[in-house]
Amino acid sequence: MGARLFFIAIALSLVAAGIWAYHHDQQLRNNAMQVARGDPNDVVRELLGDPSSEGPCGTLTAIPTGCTNEYVYKYYYSIFNPQYEVVWFDHAGKVLGEQHVQRP
Repeated sequence: MGARLFFIAIALSLVAAGIWAYHHDQQLRNNAMQVARGDPNDVVRELLGDPSSEGPCGTLTAIPTGCTNEYVYKYYYSIFNPQYEVVWFDHAGKVLGEQHVQRP
């Protein structure tokens, strides 16, 4: 009986994680379209939340001119075909651009 409850708990956890990942990705996809060139760093964080990684430009894509920092947001529901939203910022903390990146 204990083993059965253990496996049911694991199955429910996996289903909950899948639902959370799908909801996160839908929200990221919808809000990424609202990011506009010239938006400050704070607006991007309000729309998309905390980035999966933050650092110097060029981690996933070619570096746009004037880029000093980039945010990378990972889609969690795309395990076998990783996808990301990348947002680039200039020295003043304003958005230079945004791109959807899909790894082969």
